[in-house]
Order: sequence, then structure tokens, then C-alpha cells
Amino acid sequence: MILDTNVVLQHIRRKQSISPRGILPIVVVGELQAFALKADWGAQKLLVLENIIQKLPIADIHSEIIQHYAQIDAYSQNRLKMNPLTEKTPRNMGKNDIWIAAIALFYDLELWSLDNDFDHLVSFGLKLTKKSV
Repeated sequence: MILDTNVVLQHIRRKQSISPRGILPIVVVGELQAFALKADWGAQKLLVLENIIQKLPIADIHSEIIQHYAQIDAYSQNRLKMNPLTEKTPRNMGKNDIWIAAIALFYDLELWSLDNDFDHLVSFGLKLTKKSV
């Protein structure tokens, strides 16, 4: 399973362990570290974050994922002629969310998230689970 940033944050806030089956996209690692800096986390939370990053495999972005990124971005804006958005209303996605979804699609893994940012991509083939690990 691919873990969205909000799933990892929930575990850190609740001081819960995280499933060793999860995979962190590199952009999630960046978001988590930026969040920690902006929120001025203390040593204890930073240690929990570092343990999670060390414990889980990290999925990097490579050239084969770029096509998925481009298709998701075009699909979300209802500009993918070969596969129009089923809802007909374009969706603005954050660029990091597009990368996260592209990684999940490339590896054909479930994306675990707690928000609605990826809901429209289920009709595009994204396997989405909306719960914590």
C-alpha cells in the first residue's frame, strides 16, 4: 500500500505504530519533513517521524512514472481526450498529490488516504482506501 501524508501524520499525532507493509512516496517524505519544520516539532515527534522514514521503503520518482503523472493531471482537468473525466467537472489537484497517485498507479498498489483529494481517480483506475493503517 502507498501511504498518503495524512495517514502518516495521524499515526505520529496518535503515537501509533505504522504497518510495515506501507510504502512512502518520496514526495510524502518531503511533505512530512516540511510539515515538521513549519510546525516546529519537538525532538520526540521528530524521532517518531525519522523512525517511520527509516522503517518503510521509499518509492522514488523515475521516468516510467512520468507518463502516469501527465495522464492524471490531464484527466483531473478533463483534458484527456481518450479518457474523459466521468464527473465532467475539472479537479485541481496539488502537484504532490498527482505524484503520489502516479506512484500508486505505476506500482498498481492501493493508495491509503484520509481525505477526498483522490476520489475522482477511482474511475481512472486508482485503488483507493480511505482509512488509517
